[in-house]
Amino acid sequence: MTANTLIRSTVLGALVFLIGGCQTLVRESVETGWVEIPAGSTLTLNRPVSIPPGRARAFLMDRGVRGASGGGTSCVLEVRRIDDEGTQNIPAGEIPITRVQNYLALVSSRVPTTAPDRGVRFQLAAHGDSGGSQMIRPGYHFWLDDSHDPNLLRMTCLGRLDDPAYTRAPTLAEIRAVLGDVATLKVALPAVP
Repeated sequence: MTANTLIRSTVLGALVFLIGGCQTLVRESVETGWVEIPAGSTLTLNRPVSIPPGRARAFLMDRGVRGASGGGTSCVLEVRRIDDEGTQNIPAGEIPITRVQNYLALVSSRVPTTAPDRGVRFQLAAHGDSGGSQMIRPGYHFWLDDSHDPNLLRMTCLGRLDDPAYTRAPTLAEIRAVLGDVATLKVALPAVP
């Protein structure tokens, strides 16, 4: 093994170790500091959640907070396999959260054309001829223990779609407001020595 290969392997190993040890922190509210989602935290589905045929996601939202107080936050419950034939049902119950991961959705824009047929063309964010910036939705993947339902994958919650300078990931208070009476997010308190 050459010295360069040994150095590269060591640096790569250290980088993987450091990244793997990073914590994902979430704000409790806009006014408060950051908290870790430790082991023992749970998502409780207060009633069964249905996923329509041909879909991998069910939107979790309280219809009463849609709009101003929701602040653009949205959450989806995701499954591993799509059933094209029938509705999938995830039973109510308490589901342990195995880990939380930062997530950033880069979003395409739909641009109307001035053509006489009023067609629509699609362009990737920040790849148009207008020179605009890309739109993003920052948020989190809450990876769920699949012992409750082997097809269950995760819950993804995203903040408002906007330019990078004007958006942020959702807070736990905003996520709880969106979940409404459909689900309850419980963050375990860290053990005190």
